[in-house]
Amino acid sequence: MQALEVPEILRVLGDFLDYPRLAAATAVCKSWNKILTPFLYHTLEWSFRFPRHPRSFVVLDNVDHIRVIKVFSPWIDSLTDCTNLEEVHFGHSLGDHDRDTSWMPPTALVRHNPNLTIVCATDPSNEFLSAAFTCCPRLKRLEFSGADMTSIMMTDLLFNVCLRLEELKMVNVTLGVGGLCVIPWDDWPAFPKIKRLWLGITHERHWSSHQVEQQHGFIKCCPNLESLTWSFSKGLLPIREIKDLLSPEKSPCPKIKAFAFHYPGFHPPLPEIGWIETLKACNKNLTSFGTRKTVFGELSSKKLIRGLASTLTRLHIDDTAIGSVAMMKILSSCPHLIHVTSAGPLDVRDILGVKSTKPEDDEDAHGISSSKWTWKNAVRPHKTQPLPKSIRPPEWACKNLQTLEIGICGLRDKASGWQREVLRQLAKLKQLRVLDVYAHYAFSLRQGSRDGLDFRLVRGLDILGSLKMLETLRFDRLWQEMTRQDIDWMVRAWPRFSSIQGWVHHEQSERVKLKKLFKRRDDDGPINDGDENRMNRPNHGKGAPSTAHQIEAAFHELDDDFDSYNDVLSD
Repeated sequence: MQALEVPEILRVLGDFLDYPRLAAATAVCKSWNKILTPFLYHTLEWSFRFPRHPRSFVVLDNVDHIRVIKVFSPWIDSLTDCTNLEEVHFGHSLGDHDRDTSWMPPTALVRHNPNLTIVCATDPSNEFLSAAFTCCPRLKRLEFSGADMTSIMMTDLLFNVCLRLEELKMVNVTLGVGGLCVIPWDDWPAFPKIKRLWLGITHERHWSSHQVEQQHGFIKCCPNLESLTWSFSKGLLPIREIKDLLSPEKSPCPKIKAFAFHYPGFHPPLPEIGWIETLKACNKNLTSFGTRKTVFGELSSKKLIRGLASTLTRLHIDDTAIGSVAMMKILSSCPHLIHVTSAGPLDVRDILGVKSTKPEDDEDAHGISSSKWTWKNAVRPHKTQPLPKSIRPPEWACKNLQTLEIGICGLRDKASGWQREVLRQLAKLKQLRVLDVYAHYAFSLRQGSRDGLDFRLVRGLDILGSLKMLETLRFDRLWQEMTRQDIDWMVRAWPRFSSIQGWVHHEQSERVKLKKLFKRRDDDGPINDGDENRMNRPNHGKGAPSTAHQIEAAFHELDDDFDSYNDVLSD
């Protein structure tokens, strides 16, 4: 115990305690309370999902310890007394008044916190932005959307703050009137410190061809840019502009290593030839590539493999035209991939390399060719198929993969041997930390899809015993019937395992029983009830940001322990 009396050691331990344990530790003695309380109240967050904000006297008593505030629901006045903040996040619904009135308290808070390094706001007022631009000399990261920057003063303030920013996210921000910026392009300064940039137009009322030109011009003012995310709600993919930015010969941003293009609209922006031309001309040193809701398909994936297979470490392909065969080809061709997210459906036949000379044998349980598999086919009538005697699964090229988010399909009513072989392939990825085998959003959470992996010991779960680094397992919208033995095996077999995200059982009563094997706390909110779809064990790493619910629940849990202890003494 003498070692725990050293303040430096206690501060190190504070980074590794979750919030219930921090609450318990602060009640041990006065010295522990003095040292560990700053860890407990470092971050406060509440929103409409977690509407119970901390009481005013709690904020006032610990105002010196609060460093991060995340507010996505009505404001509380006691926050204006915080003067040591380093990071603030504000949502668009801070009150029942108009925008200018509801943003008055956050504006005052920003003005009283000159040490802010991160400011994030959704649909803020110009007065709030002006305060962030002028009162935060240490600002390094700025995120805002829905702002009107059509005045010369606001545009000039934005350019001045960009001179010291390292990260900037602007979505649906208008920089000019009638397509013309209020400051001539020739007078735009360079922003040498910006390394990460996210520009987007997600609402059609903000979109115009002139906006594309303005954003392209803004990007060219960032010569040291390393990461770029661009999104449009309509129109064509700006091939000429993207080729100009990613070209290795004449790019104004030669240091770009990560690029992503999102299309939040309802219709694909152009034929696939646009992606082919873009990838053909892009910098071969890209390490991260992402696209969402575009027509990125099989031909584009071939061009991606040919140009970036030797350098790609991160890949995000969400809701695109890519098929199962092309996705498996990427996974078996890019040796340096570490994170693969939202990669779309991957058919079991392509994972196992099952091919046949008979056309009818090349169809899955729904009579659909694996290369043409879609989520809608998962609800068609089906028939059971045995595992072929000879399979030749392609080798994973990305043996160091840490995150895999992919929809594994084509298993519905197939013999158990199919799933066991798929699990054997996944077991080769021994560095996995996050495994997500989701079902498509077309399946409701309560109904669930049966066309996916079944995580039970009787179905071969123990084959995944080699995944010693696994921390999180997700299977949203997949039908599961786990038992106590299955959960207990996961806890014992995976030493770093901390979170299950998905319904472990289709019956609520069974889910409630299984949750008792985990710490009944959600890192994103309050103590779970029977309808939550996430379970968490205690986090022995650095704690996640706390919420009002977490702190209150931690002390309630502590009070229950004291009451039980007093009952024992009285008996």
